[in-house]
Amino acid sequence: MTRRRKLLLIAPQATFFGRNPEHQRFKRESREFQFFDYTWTGFATGLMIVGSLTPPEWDVHYVDENIEPVDFDEEADLVALTGMTAQADRMYAIATEFRARDVPVVAGGLHANLLPHEVAQYVDAVCVGEAEALWPQVLRDFEEGELQPMYRQTARADLTRAPRPRYELAQQRYYPSIWIETSRGCPHTCRFCAATIRYRDKLGYKDIDQVVREIEMVRDRWDSPYILFSDDNFVVDRQRTRELLKRLIPLGIKWSGQSDVSFYKDPDILDLMHESGCMTMLIGFESVSTDSLHNIDERNWKYRALKTYVEATKTIQDHGVGVYGAFTLGLDTDTKDSFEATSQFVKDNYLAGIQCSCVTPFPGTPLRDDMERESRIDLSKPWSYYTVFDCVYEPKNMTPAELEAGTLSVYRDFYNREFSLKKTRHFKGIYKNLVRKKVEREQALATTGRSMV
Repeated sequence: MTRRRKLLLIAPQATFFGRNPEHQRFKRESREFQFFDYTWTGFATGLMIVGSLTPPEWDVHYVDENIEPVDFDEEADLVALTGMTAQADRMYAIATEFRARDVPVVAGGLHANLLPHEVAQYVDAVCVGEAEALWPQVLRDFEEGELQPMYRQTARADLTRAPRPRYELAQQRYYPSIWIETSRGCPHTCRFCAATIRYRDKLGYKDIDQVVREIEMVRDRWDSPYILFSDDNFVVDRQRTRELLKRLIPLGIKWSGQSDVSFYKDPDILDLMHESGCMTMLIGFESVSTDSLHNIDERNWKYRALKTYVEATKTIQDHGVGVYGAFTLGLDTDTKDSFEATSQFVKDNYLAGIQCSCVTPFPGTPLRDDMERESRIDLSKPWSYYTVFDCVYEPKNMTPAELEAGTLSVYRDFYNREFSLKKTRHFKGIYKNLVRKKVEREQALATTGRSMV
């Protein structure tokens, strides 16, 4: 009897919230922040996709090093690694251990797409592109003993033909939230963003039926799962978004997503979001400064959108959808006053949550090209410092230590018991108003119905 081949999928350990001891102390001590940390914890969806593309005659084992150690002596015929830039150093160490045991290693994911030739020094094969377009060929070549050192995507993956990720590979006990992808790509080309630059130049969408089936499978496997839609921009195609939200309503889930701010202008989408169980939307505000937002993206879209931020936040939250604001601090026109301005904005507008990060010059981005020309990158910092909470470059108007401390100060101002109580009272008022409006609508419908009989 032929022995079944075994594929080992490994997500390397990552450092969340940076390596600065003050940041880690705050993470341990702030109960309010811990909820944010807990909610946005999930598995490596890319490896779930690789698992789904692997034929059934293979045994597949998924290991998340963030919750369990890697057993380097585990029997395996092939190892597949993925990782963001902050995980690259650990990815290299894992690959080295397995290759020393004569187990071939394939690497993909964001960092491999950014620096494929660097990654190739540590592994047997590098995948540059989407798994759906590359993994079947990788396995065929491996089985024929002809694994190539580099695989590059030549055509965009058709997401409507993508198999369902093998969510069953992930352990059931450890994930408070489950990532599901409905689309891939983003229309905004921000100078600091690595993800949308490297994966595809045009948005791709799954069929809504596909998405519903994935949610149903996740709901069957996990008890009352919280769904995180991993789309870079959930609300680009408004008509599709409406149809998807209508299909989510009978599923009875709670969920969050990510988007730019523009959807606040669409009351139908806002109503459907609330009705379908949307709790929060993470929105990339980036900055509250016109100077800092100028030319931050290719079309200067966010610069023009700044004037809508206050109205948009109020409109979205008045519909029962919390706004998680994402801010990028340390841009070239930012000063030490920028921290107070950001803190004031997030508190004045009672944001549901915040994610503040230090500008990070990821490889392959226009931002890094600029900083390399100006010799502003701290080359002594290994990739493990590219957490977006550690400063790895020389800011123009402050020191790296001041940027890290200022970023932490915004978190301290927001994630504390005093402000959390104020925020709770604010949202209670919103929800009472929503309930009142719902009752009034139902009464009006009932009255209209009786008068027509």
